Amino acid sequence: MKSIFNHKYQHNDVDAKLVLALERISHIFRVLLWEQTKQYNLSPIQTQILIHVYHQPEAERNITALAQRLNITKATVSDAVKSLVQKKLLKKLSDKEDARFFYLVLTPKGNELVKKIENWGEQFKRNFKDIPIGKKSALYETLLQILINFEEEGIINRNRICFTCRHFQKQKKNRKEIYFCQLLNLPLKTNELRVDCPEHELATG
Repeated sequence: MKSIFNHKYQHNDVDAKLVLALERISHIFRVLLWEQTKQYNLSPIQTQILIHVYHQPEAERNITALAQRLNITKATVSDAVKSLVQKKLLKKLSDKEDARFFYLVLTPKGNELVKKIENWGEQFKRNFKDIPIGKKSALYETLLQILINFEEEGIINRNRICFTCRHFQKQKKNRKEIYFCQLLNLPLKTNELRVDCPEHELATG
């Protein structure tokens, strides 16, 4: 049987080995996030919500935006937010233009907590330090394409990646293909591509 978990098959199939390597990496992320947050009696989702609210503008600090960003249901987000409000880490503020809607803000207690937990990925980041920039850029570009593939399959929600933006162009210069942002009016190196650009506008057609 051709299963990525079958050793005889996986040893001779680089795609299967890539999937397994990414699966191991995803496990590391879960472990690092859990180890960082359990001491504060938070779930991984609650931690991600707090960090999101800390860094995102008002328009992105609501149930719908969080569900989209975390790729989970609104009900799951609502339950997590309710718990964070009860813990006095978050509070809801009514929208000034429409009182039916609200956005989330951190309390002083929540703000201090985020400063302690938001760097949970630094331990992972340190492992890239000694990898040459060329290899990192190639890996980054490949991961962006994998994310787009999953978006197109409907497995994950849309990210704000340069490749899917209407401002993004591929151009030819000196027989080489280069990336260009029309909004910034600047060429982009691979390591300058964004995985979450606030100015992203989805390309059509």
